[in-house]
Amino acid sequence: AAAEFGIPPENRFTVWDWVGGRFSLWSAAGLPIALAIGRHGFDELLAGARMVDDHFREMPFRDNIPVILALLGVWNTNFHGMASHAILPYDRRLRLLTSYLQQLETESNGKSVRRDGTTVGTHTAPVVWGGEETNGQHAFHQLLHQGTRAFSADFIAVARAGHHLKVHHDWLLANCLAQSKAMREGRRAEGSLGSHRSVPGNHPTTTLMLDELSPRSLGALMALYEHKVFCLGAIWQINAFDQWGVELGKELAGPIYDELAGGDDRGVQHDASTAALLTQLRRAR
Repeated sequence: AAAEFGIPPENRFTVWDWVGGRFSLWSAAGLPIALAIGRHGFDELLAGARMVDDHFREMPFRDNIPVILALLGVWNTNFHGMASHAILPYDRRLRLLTSYLQQLETESNGKSVRRDGTTVGTHTAPVVWGGEETNGQHAFHQLLHQGTRAFSADFIAVARAGHHLKVHHDWLLANCLAQSKAMREGRRAEGSLGSHRSVPGNHPTTTLMLDELSPRSLGALMALYEHKVFCLGAIWQINAFDQWGVELGKELAGPIYDELAGGDDRGVQHDASTAALLTQLRRAR
C-alpha cells in the first residue's frame, strides 16, 4: 500500500506480519508515540520494557513477577471461580490503562480451545474491567465491597506525584491503600444496621507501586502485563496471539451494511431478531 501511494522505501516504517496489534506498540507501530513524546521518551519506554524482558527471562519462577501474577490469576480464576478482575489505577495519567489491559488480557486469553484443537478443561481469562480512581469508588466499589460476585483486583499507584498538587496526590494514595485494606479485611458492624454496614472483605488484591510515572516505568508496567498474559496462555495451553472470535461479527457486518446503505438485500437470510431490527432501522430512517 505504501508503494502504491508513492512512498519511497527509505521513508517506510515496516511491521512484521506476525506482530499482533495489541503487542505492536514496541515496533514501528509505535511511531505516533515517538512523535508525541519524542525519540528520547520512546527509547525510555522501550528501555523499561527491556528491563522487564530481562527480568522475565533471567529470574527464577519464585522471584519472577510476571510468573507470580500469572499464577495468582490461575489461583483466583481456576481454584476460586472468580470470573471478574478489576484494574484500579490511582493516577489520572493512567486513566486509559484499564481499557488497554482489558484488550490485552481478554483478546489474548479469552479462548476455549487449546493450541492442539482440544477443548480447554478449565475457565480461562476473566472479565477485565475497572477504571480511573477515585471515580470508581463512587461508581462500582459498592458492588465490590458488598456485592455477591467474587472478584480479584489490581491496584496501581504512583509514589511521587510528578506535579505540584501534593495534597491531592497524598489523598489519592491514602484512598488506594484504604480501599485495598477494606477489600482484604472488611469490617463487621454491630447495631440495628449492622448487616447493612458490614463489609465481608477477603477479596484477593495486588498492589503495584511505581516510584514515578515516566516513559520507562510505563514501559515496564505494560511489559509486565504482556508477560503475565503469555504465561497464562502457556499454562492454559492456548494461543494468546490470535483472535479468531472477532472475525465472525466482521463477516456478518458486511451484508448488513450493504442493506443499510440501500443495497440489494435479496438472497440475504437473517434470523428473526436481526430481520426485525433491520426493519425497525429502515422505518426510523
